[in-house]
Amino acid sequence: MITIWLIALGLAGFVAGFFGPIALNPDANQGPLLGIFLTGPGGAVAGLLLGTLCRTMSVSPRAQLKALTGACIVLAVGTLFYCLPAPEVIGHVIDAQPESCNAATEELDAAIADWQKQVNRVTWANPAPDWKSTAQRAVEADQAVVVTLHVYRQATVYEHRKPWNRGRKSVSAWQTMEATQRFYVRGPEHSCASLLASERSQYLPFSHVTYRSPSSTWPPADPAAFLSLTELGPVPQEVARLIRSGT
Repeated sequence: MITIWLIALGLAGFVAGFFGPIALNPDANQGPLLGIFLTGPGGAVAGLLLGTLCRTMSVSPRAQLKALTGACIVLAVGTLFYCLPAPEVIGHVIDAQPESCNAATEELDAAIADWQKQVNRVTWANPAPDWKSTAQRAVEADQAVVVTLHVYRQATVYEHRKPWNRGRKSVSAWQTMEATQRFYVRGPEHSCASLLASERSQYLPFSHVTYRSPSSTWPPADPAAFLSLTELGPVPQEVARLIRSGT
């Protein structure tokens, strides 16, 4: 009977740990390795211990069968629950006050110099043709500004991915930051004058890699990425409602 305990629990742990991540969370890093290296061997060890305990206590075969069935169900369900995907971070809302501002074109010379150093160091990739003029035209066309914000606090926005709450968004509690950060703000509707005249507000920084298809162009043609800055955008209404409701 000890062997049956070992095989049954080991098999239950292996099957749930191997196929659970594939079915429930295909993006998980561990994938089926959970069943191969953890829940499979762990279930076998648990089966050996429980089988030995039942034999020592002279538990009847009928009672052992019920206990074994229950243990397999608990192990399988617990493993599958562990495989469920955790909420994904989709952004951070900041509560900040603009401190200073300048035209994005004023950042071009320093950015070109920094990228030139990287181009000189890299020997395994070729830079895009006319990357300097391409970046300059893109920044000038954006009519963007670079604003420096004093960030007082930050809240994290999550998107849930479990079967019963998939797609639902939630926002964490505010966390104090007290930091100074620089952001790229596309124009022409946003000017330094309007930003500096604004009161303390909430913003949503975002990366072009998250909201647009990554480009194979190197150095990057996207103006914000070329200037090594994160874009600054408004807080979506859905997220703003969650913040107001405290969820």
